[in-house]
Amino acid sequence: MIATIDMGGTSTKFGLVHEGEIICASICDADAQGSLQGHLDEVLQRLKVMCAERGVDFSDIEGLGLLSTGLVDSLQMKVLSTNGKYDEAVDFDFVGWAQRKAGLPLRMENDARGALLGEWKYGAARGVDNVLMVTFGTGVGTAVIADGKPLRGASFSGGGLGGHIIVNSGGRACTCGGQGCLETEASGWVLPLLIQEHPLFGESSLKGLAQWGFRELVEHANAGDPCASEIWAHCLATWGEALVSFIHLIDPQRIVIGGGLMNDPEPVLESFRQTITRLAWGGGAQVELVKAEHPNNAALLGASALFPNV
Repeated sequence: MIATIDMGGTSTKFGLVHEGEIICASICDADAQGSLQGHLDEVLQRLKVMCAERGVDFSDIEGLGLLSTGLVDSLQMKVLSTNGKYDEAVDFDFVGWAQRKAGLPLRMENDARGALLGEWKYGAARGVDNVLMVTFGTGVGTAVIADGKPLRGASFSGGGLGGHIIVNSGGRACTCGGQGCLETEASGWVLPLLIQEHPLFGESSLKGLAQWGFRELVEHANAGDPCASEIWAHCLATWGEALVSFIHLIDPQRIVIGGGLMNDPEPVLESFRQTITRLAWGGGAQVELVKAEHPNNAALLGASALFPNV
């Protein structure tokens, strides 16, 4: 049995996984600007309570799989860089912490790559050796399996920075330091700015809402609001065109789409298919688009898969 932690910026998921089955899982608040060790200590304590509640002896846990935002050296089990989340992680001794606090061997991976590992071994990416996973949420996360192996690259960023391809030269400044990244054109964090800056915002039904997320955007677009409709069409087109670029670069057999957009997947997938057919080399006939099978727990499954022999 493997203890797993998926350390996010606003929330952290954790659970126990045995042979590809999630025995139990939970979630707690996170503070990416707060103490990393304090947060990890809290999550570990919650894992121990979880074990006790289910009659699992913590000494039976064989390893701790941990996923982190940022660039992760999965050989040395280190975080190489972050983007304003848990900046102290770069100097943190994760292996030593796991040994001292839990007496467990630790394995680490980037969170997006971990989610793809979970889908590849236990979900929608099973059975193919060349897979791209794209998760649309606060940002745009990507990960790649190439010829049956996770693509990591020379500095462990391989396949993982798809949200930061430049799609609008000289465009909006991005949190990564670039300009005109995919995330600056269509992502959860930029959506409020897209809405407020739209010329039709003053007359839009979106104006009186307490929050602006993609759920609200789609609801108002479907109700015929012109502002919401134009922004939603812009996002779908931008994402679809980015997928075309990924296809030309990576040549995947299958693309797995995750994130909140997949609550109503078929209209989104159909939009992407139309864009790919229109713009991709050969119409993208070799590429299958599918919804993530484990949208909520792929990362925990992937964290457990870091221990392939357990």
